[in-house]
Amino acid sequence: MKFLRLFAGVAMVIAVLVACNSSKKSSKNTSSNRKKDPVAADAALKIGNMLDRLATDLIGATTGKADIFRTADGINITFQPDFYFESSSERLTAEAKNVLIDISGILNRYPYTEIFIEGHADSSGNQWNNKKLSETRAKTVALYLKAQGVVAERMAIAGYGATRPIDSNNTPEGRRKNRRVLVKIRANEQKFLATQTQVAGK
Repeated sequence: MKFLRLFAGVAMVIAVLVACNSSKKSSKNTSSNRKKDPVAADAALKIGNMLDRLATDLIGATTGKADIFRTADGINITFQPDFYFESSSERLTAEAKNVLIDISGILNRYPYTEIFIEGHADSSGNQWNNKKLSETRAKTVALYLKAQGVVAERMAIAGYGATRPIDSNNTPEGRRKNRRVLVKIRANEQKFLATQTQVAGK
């Protein structure tokens, strides 16, 4: 997954999300290894508990104005452009800015997480323009989070246009769902576990 820099003056992390296509057998082996390794099992439990708390905090902060899902490897936040952006534009609405301010406050309390921001579009209209708009909307969200104190190095962006639909583009409702900005939050396990070691050492 290719992520794009915001601009030359901002050091954004270009991150790669690797889709794990391991078989059921390898998944069972991983689970078995964790059971045999109490340190790894304890680390996984701590990371899972931290992500659960973060998801709960985000749900409270957004008050139904964003779709928040706890996934196997992190948290996904979906913003619908009809609420977050002016029509056919990358400009944020006033309501969207208020929600992003609250989200930023939560993210700043969890500095050991990484944030991947994806822009998506429906298949109507010019596809090059759709891809460009999806990218600039993701960039706009990242820049607004940065303005609220979220460290740029934690964030990466990508614009996919209409290439990753989640619903049919043959209906208005399907197209509405496909026009979205998806924020994926993942734990930086090394940084998080380091904070736990520091707390334990006090």
